[in-house]
Amino acid sequence: MQQAASLLAICSGVSAAGTVERIFSFSSGDIGRIDILLTDIPLENEDYRSVGARTWGGACVLAEMMVEHPEQFGLGFLTRENDTCGRRPLRILELGAGTGLVGLTAAKVLVASSAKQDCRATVVATDFYLSVLNNLRVNIDKNFPGDPSDGTVTITSHFLDWSKLPAMPSLPELLSEPFDVIFGADIVYEANHAIWIKECLERLLRRPSTLAACPLAPTFHLVIPLRPTHLPEAGSIETTFRRMDDIPCEDFPELVIFSKETMLCEAYRDSDRKRGCDVVEYLYYRIGWSRQR
Repeated sequence: MQQAASLLAICSGVSAAGTVERIFSFSSGDIGRIDILLTDIPLENEDYRSVGARTWGGACVLAEMMVEHPEQFGLGFLTRENDTCGRRPLRILELGAGTGLVGLTAAKVLVASSAKQDCRATVVATDFYLSVLNNLRVNIDKNFPGDPSDGTVTITSHFLDWSKLPAMPSLPELLSEPFDVIFGADIVYEANHAIWIKECLERLLRRPSTLAACPLAPTFHLVIPLRPTHLPEAGSIETTFRRMDDIPCEDFPELVIFSKETMLCEAYRDSDRKRGCDVVEYLYYRIGWSRQR
């Protein structure tokens, strides 16, 4: 069990709170300091579908991990001219982006990397609830008001309804090309979510390259909290995705759990940390294709 670093800001899901602006700060020796300016808006009439209006703890945990170890999330990937990965921008997708903390952090890490190496990337942050999607666009514009990377790294928002995507005969242009890396933070809180997520990944996550020269394995990174009120939903990940070791080598490729890690994180109750903190348990899954075609 890993003891994660303390969260650097409060990650709240309190529906009674009004509109709040906060700066989330993360840093590492390689990347330096990254600041994300976010606006949280109130939930709409206690509608659980608008939960993305708030920034939740899972997003803070995943963002901090990405800054500290970018190479583990494909964000330290060095493109090469002699492989298929190097001929196009790295494609990154965030499912259930909410306020956009994870996608914005990924984009800023890539901007920092682009100053040191040839790093081209497209980040697409998705959600489906109208007010959440509108706020997501506002947060993207706040953090990327211009073009700090000369177009080498771009981030945009897009509507995505997980329940309807599998039946769509064709995908919107922004989603039509498979993604190399997909992120999800605190997005499993209903029984059907794990199934819908798997169906989305089957259409959106790039199939492994048959070329050994392309070292970036397509991966879905998922962080979820172990809430006492949602344990069955959290458990649905492991009933929906089989583990890598359980797949016979002669089977066709399928999405499997590569690894699972338990983390304990400190979530402070206020910005000056005077009210103490709670210890929250999170699960971090790496999910991808079981084998190459």
